[in-house]
Amino acid sequence: MAKELTRWSVAPRELIKKDFKRLSKFEHLATTEEIENLLFVQSLEGRAHNGVGAFRKRHWMNTTIDDVVKALGLDPGLIKKKRQALIDDIVQFAQDAIRGEKRDRLINKKGEPFLGIPFLGTFTVDPYEVLRGLYIGGLRDNSDIRKEVEEKYKITIGGGTCYLVDTRIMQKMGLDGEILAHMGNEDKIEEYKRKGLIVTPKEGERIDEEVVKYMYIRDRIGPGHSDDSAIISAGLLFNLDLALGVFLSDAIDTLEKYTPSYKDQDDELAFYIRDNYPQLGVSMEDVYDITYLATIIEEKEEIIPDSSLRYLLSLNHRSKMPALENHLNFIQGTAVVPMELGHARVDSRKFYGYIKQRVFEFKAKAVPLVVAGLEKPIEEIMDRRLTFVEPGTPLKKAIEIMLLAKAELLVVADKNKRILGIVDAKDLLPQIVTTKPEEK
Repeated sequence: MAKELTRWSVAPRELIKKDFKRLSKFEHLATTEEIENLLFVQSLEGRAHNGVGAFRKRHWMNTTIDDVVKALGLDPGLIKKKRQALIDDIVQFAQDAIRGEKRDRLINKKGEPFLGIPFLGTFTVDPYEVLRGLYIGGLRDNSDIRKEVEEKYKITIGGGTCYLVDTRIMQKMGLDGEILAHMGNEDKIEEYKRKGLIVTPKEGERIDEEVVKYMYIRDRIGPGHSDDSAIISAGLLFNLDLALGVFLSDAIDTLEKYTPSYKDQDDELAFYIRDNYPQLGVSMEDVYDITYLATIIEEKEEIIPDSSLRYLLSLNHRSKMPALENHLNFIQGTAVVPMELGHARVDSRKFYGYIKQRVFEFKAKAVPLVVAGLEKPIEEIMDRRLTFVEPGTPLKKAIEIMLLAKAELLVVADKNKRILGIVDAKDLLPQIVTTKPEEK
């Protein structure tokens, strides 16, 4: 007999109110109080699913953000509009940069930092590097891209997509939010569409939001992705500004779950950038690289955090610093503070040691492949972000070569193609990492 879709499957209003009060009292984010609450309503959805806080180990798997907003007596339309406005600020930045407007600060037209995060407004950025990060960040979370990376690197990532779900059909089929979110449904997606479980409204068509909910359906089971790893890998492999773009894309992916428009807006922005900025200079190999490096390795799960936007912005009780700021300091090679990361409370020192080593090993593996083909066209070498010099090259000249090639690794090889050493721009020449040639 199919499970009856009654209020047992959605957290009671009293518990939602109680948990919101508790969360608001004991946790604060590096943003404004208003934006903090816009994020907390989404956090309560996850807390209800996981049975934490006031939910006391009872799992209310069919609870949605909409249920939370209504339980708190808030206006759903207004909350959606405010969350969408945060996305629109980032989209406007990308559109302006592509048009050639000066957008070297991560602030909106009112002069407010994106997402209300004070320290974001202090950065002077290369907007074109941020565009590249928005592009990579938007695609690396795409389930199809993850599948391609699984095949390329022979690993398991897992993934899924949010769909509009008719909860009446879900009830008839004996399904619930837990099954859809955690079981592999890849071979059932078309069936779900045929049976009306997955709703695809026509443009302009209104839906009954009391019964049709925006829910996550997992297609492939796997350990998933770490947003922390994606941000830091992007910074270590490329540069800080690109890492900021990856973070902003992740923020869009979080906020889009409850807006007036039900769609993948991080994907949409990535494709917009690709189609309107031909000078992007990012290959699919770059997307695959960050997707691979962001993968949670099953035997390393205890030292790889997967922080939600809330956890990235949550102020550490001792240092009063959020994880995101700590991550950005780590990328820049400045002082970081010990803290626990994500829901699993991962030791930041262990994680930083792991991710630095993982990125370095990834770079090093690319060297033999390139050196073995030194006769190949130069563009193939540039795609791997390596460049070569002979021994005896003055340091000043080597730096100029690295900057012009936008290289992260400098391979020192003699005339017989024998490698004498490798210079990592991030570790040995930190002063050039944020120095970029003038954009043509």
